[in-house]
Amino acid sequence: MNMNDLPETSCSNEGPDLETMDYLRGVKSSTCLLLPMTPSPTPLDFKHPLSEVMNEDQFLSIDEGSKIENLQNSGDSSSSGDSNSVVQDPVSAQLINNISMLDYQTLSKNGDLVMGQPEACKINGNLNLNNRKLPNFVNWNWVIIRKVLLWIVLSGLVACLGAIIAMVITIPKSCNPNLPWHHGKVFYEVFPASFKDSNNDGIGDLKGLIKKLDYIKDLGCIAVRLNYIFETQDYPENYSNTTYLLKIDRSLGILKDFQDLVKAIHEKEMYIILDIPVLSMVAPVASPNSNYTILFTNDTSVSFNDQMSAAIAFWARVQNVDGFYLKNLEDFIKEVNYAKTLQIWKQIIGSGKILIASEKALELTEGDDLTVLLNRIDLIDVHLDLHEGIAGLKNHIDKILNGPLWTKPHYPWVLWNIGNINSKRVSSQYPNITLALTALEMSLPGTISLFYGDEIGLGGLSNNDVEKDFHEFQKIHNLVRMTFKGNQTDSVAFFPWNSKSVSEPKYEDLNIVKKFIEIRTNTPTIYLRAIYKEGGMLKNMEIRKTVQNLVVIERWFPRRNSCVFIGNFGNAPITIDLSTMFYGGTVIASTNNSLIGEVLYFDHVTFSPFSAMILKLEK
Repeated sequence: MNMNDLPETSCSNEGPDLETMDYLRGVKSSTCLLLPMTPSPTPLDFKHPLSEVMNEDQFLSIDEGSKIENLQNSGDSSSSGDSNSVVQDPVSAQLINNISMLDYQTLSKNGDLVMGQPEACKINGNLNLNNRKLPNFVNWNWVIIRKVLLWIVLSGLVACLGAIIAMVITIPKSCNPNLPWHHGKVFYEVFPASFKDSNNDGIGDLKGLIKKLDYIKDLGCIAVRLNYIFETQDYPENYSNTTYLLKIDRSLGILKDFQDLVKAIHEKEMYIILDIPVLSMVAPVASPNSNYTILFTNDTSVSFNDQMSAAIAFWARVQNVDGFYLKNLEDFIKEVNYAKTLQIWKQIIGSGKILIASEKALELTEGDDLTVLLNRIDLIDVHLDLHEGIAGLKNHIDKILNGPLWTKPHYPWVLWNIGNINSKRVSSQYPNITLALTALEMSLPGTISLFYGDEIGLGGLSNNDVEKDFHEFQKIHNLVRMTFKGNQTDSVAFFPWNSKSVSEPKYEDLNIVKKFIEIRTNTPTIYLRAIYKEGGMLKNMEIRKTVQNLVVIERWFPRRNSCVFIGNFGNAPITIDLSTMFYGGTVIASTNNSLIGEVLYFDHVTFSPFSAMILKLEK
């Protein structure tokens, strides 16, 4: 049914002119559709506000025969009585009616966008629009797309959660500085001829040393330092009279044995260092007739004019040795090419490998040569003893800490030792004190060298043996045979070329030494030598007190617990009040294992004779 065919009781009203009639025709149909119960407005002579800018064909007409006609007819009967009413439509109804007259656009089922035409008005609100094409994305399968996007987001969240969990699981339990392998660790110094005999010929050898690498590793040592192993005329008694640096003395084995030793040490993630006697410096002018030619593993050969440089190149570059102790370097400090030779040797060995020099070489080197030494040497060997008592020990340590080694961050670290191949064994000079002195060196900043047998208090030769049978070989007084607990074949305490130790081994001290090494290697407060700040160095150690035979050393480091070493080197207990310096701390290592874990307060404390401990203070 057309709008013109509606009865007078319908929603149609006549206006004063044709334009208004056409306008009201659309108004009435929309009004009846949206608000069927709204009273008809009083006929007014007005124009639609947009009539001047809109064409008639922009308004939508309602088709005949639709369900909307029924709604209009039902609305006419209820509103005809009010057709002459003066009450106007509510403002909201007028707004809705105005909106209904706008140019509606909707999506047809086939995706075409059709402009509003007087074709049809479906109750579901869909209109057919002509002459315009929809974008392609509207036809996409958005149900599947939404599912895929949901799974992608969920998968991403699961992956992030897994990554976070993996990071938490693999995060290091400790955050310690990353230092070169030779900084702050413990070396084990061995005289191979006295360590382990593998063929029962009365002389220790390299094969025997290979069998005992697990013992050294279990101690907690990072490197094996071999004393003189090179060819001599009378080895081992005259071990220092080296005749040829490119060969191992036959008493210790052959080159293949040495190669097996190097391989075994590296497989255990340890390092090998050789004591090498300095025989000469590099010649000032290179000679055209080279005497030594070294063939490297990449089939290249290098010629050297001096045996010393050739030996360093051979053992470091061909046999993969990790470092050298330049023995007797102090005897060559007056040589013209002293500094240049150090530079050449450091270049020969390559990166990651080290050179060690003695404290005496440091003291005697001066001027520009000293600058070169401090930049080319990696460790300075310092021997500690009690020849001058506790006061002398304190003065020696303070001298090192206040010397040139602590002036720049890249200068050599100290290699502390209380026993070495050139000194008498501590147990021979001061019975019962070896363990306490070992604990002392473990608390010092730098690297530690542990002479074989000191971990069990092994002594040297008796004075009678030195004066009688071995008087011509007095320098081997401390090279007694190493003994190992629980091994019957190692129970023999002497070699044919040597004699029995003056003191019996104390195997019970072994676990105590292990504990001190463990605490040291895992505690940056102890093994770090200084605090590095703005390119400079600040000391992190102080000997706080020395009274009678008592030594108190404090170690500290930023954001770490401070540690205190207390050692009584006398044969009598000492009671003292240290509360003005410290309140209390937890014992983390001690010569008395029963004290580990106890909290100690310093107001009135007694320290047993020949005892030592390390305490961790609360922050």
